[in-house]
Amino acid sequence: MAELQNRWYNAVLQNLPAPPSTTQLVQPAPPVELSDTALWTRGNIVPPASLTFNRQRVESTSFFDAYTTVIQELSVPESAFVAAIGSVVHQEWLVYVRGLTPQPDEDRLPDVFYTWAMTHHPDIANEGASALRDIARLRALQRFLRSYQGPPPKPAEYLGGIRELLSVLRSSSSAMISFDSTTTSGDVSGTWTRGVHKDFSGLWSGADQFDTTTARFARSVVTVKAELGAYALWAVNPDPRWYDSSQLHVAYTKQTIPPWASNPRLYWDMAFGEKSGRLQRAIASLIVVERLRSVVTSDAVFSPEDQQVVKAKAAAGLWPFFVPAGDGVTNNADFEGGKLRLETTTSTDRPLVIGAHVLPIARYLGDELDAREPLDADPAPEPRRSACVVRGLARSEFHESAQDDNVPLPKSPDSG
Repeated sequence: MAELQNRWYNAVLQNLPAPPSTTQLVQPAPPVELSDTALWTRGNIVPPASLTFNRQRVESTSFFDAYTTVIQELSVPESAFVAAIGSVVHQEWLVYVRGLTPQPDEDRLPDVFYTWAMTHHPDIANEGASALRDIARLRALQRFLRSYQGPPPKPAEYLGGIRELLSVLRSSSSAMISFDSTTTSGDVSGTWTRGVHKDFSGLWSGADQFDTTTARFARSVVTVKAELGAYALWAVNPDPRWYDSSQLHVAYTKQTIPPWASNPRLYWDMAFGEKSGRLQRAIASLIVVERLRSVVTSDAVFSPEDQQVVKAKAAAGLWPFFVPAGDGVTNNADFEGGKLRLETTTSTDRPLVIGAHVLPIARYLGDELDAREPLDADPAPEPRRSACVVRGLARSEFHESAQDDNVPLPKSPDSG
């Protein structure tokens, strides 16, 4: 079955087209519910390094969770503020700010400092205010991310909503994927995973790829005619209210204190490490289709018993899209002389996510290609940008943040 899946992967690349440096097929592909949350959850994933991502068989991490864990382990030490203005000026500032009534909020401290310093020490006013802004900015982001924990847990936001996606699909062109297993190459060594598949289903959703019925199907001559009534790329853009790419970029590029609060190598490996990092990749865009009609044929002859099994399992979803029946979706498995014909059709206004464009975290953050990527990789497709807000369901797992340096930054009583 692996060889057939490889050939199908190459057919998708050739027909859409899609670059082998980023493309991942997704299975199963149930219709997206008509809500912003449902759409957003399809992109809120740290995908595995696999050409096919079977969401039922391979565990994945929430992008929001992994990102939040990193941010909560960062720190801008107050010693950076002291270094910017000098210890003598710092003591003068502490005397001044502690005498203010009421105490200024932490977010206002940079402006308060700048006003004070322009009168008493104008040569360090900009440097000191900048250092305080870095501290306040990170602390405010950490507090804001903690607010998503609840109770009850609060969904995060992404840019773009289901109404906008449907509008994009209505104005998108159709596409056709034609496949013949005898003429399509199975060589996937030049792809972004160099041919790795973590796991995938067999002939029907949930079937093992080594199932005997699946094996008979995979060894046969297989054809696919898949008509896509509409095809579009949908950008997966975290809402900047909770996503700060510059903070994540600093965390990725530095294994030091700061920006890490403590144990920088340990926490960097937990986030980005090649063996077990939770944030090694991110989804740049989703491959979305609408009004699918897929017809699959096989020249293998199936026994009456196998025919009954396939017909009974068809509702769960059939290769290669694995769209479960219901909600305007029909799956039919027919046999003529024991030879198989599968047909899947879907209705309008119910998008299907059949794949994604995946970037390693270095490219996602705008860094140079790292050594693990193929040097001749194609550029990632430019996703369509959108401006609406999407809500998605997520819950963060947090490590307890390490304490800041022992040099206190004056805080108002409600900051923290």
